[in-house]
Amino acid sequence: MSELKALFRKRYVPNEITWLKDDKIVYADDDIIITHWEVLKPRCDFSRGESTYYRKKGIKVSRIYDKDGVFLHWYCDIIMEQGVEGLMDLTDECRLKNGADVFIKELDSHKNEDIIVFTDLLVDIIINPNGLIEVADLDEIADMLKQGMITVEQMDLALHTAHDYLALLYSRYSKDADFTSEDFVRP
Repeated sequence: MSELKALFRKRYVPNEITWLKDDKIVYADDDIIITHWEVLKPRCDFSRGESTYYRKKGIKVSRIYDKDGVFLHWYCDIIMEQGVEGLMDLTDECRLKNGADVFIKELDSHKNEDIIVFTDLLVDIIINPNGLIEVADLDEIADMLKQGMITVEQMDLALHTAHDYLALLYSRYSKDADFTSEDFVRP
């Protein structure tokens, strides 16, 4: 893989594309991308994180910290990777954030192979330090399918990926498991 120049997050709820230009890319290859980041807008519930994009698995695992650097939980997004084409199918309602509008206007000057867009497929899995595993936003994926914002294939991919990942997590679950360990959450 050539050096990664631009990383984008595409979301359906809210409908937006964010250029993650402030994320520090620590490592990138054909299998994973590791980033360290601060929240774009101040929040009371968390402050920063470290994310690993498991590119071939369709899962982004983020370690979430509060303002004092205390680990809060793992937040796992089910994602779909695209190249520059992920910036091309914008609707009029799509908000472009953190300079994405400027980047897209100047797109011809960028090497397309250096651009990755990760589409958030709405299903999220949260792993708490006490072992509680939560699945979030299943209602959103159903709503987005009804509204025609996502395809049946995207919903199918999201649900099957989440199912397989949850099965893996449950297979590692035990009274002695360290739920704060990356070994527990690694897909």
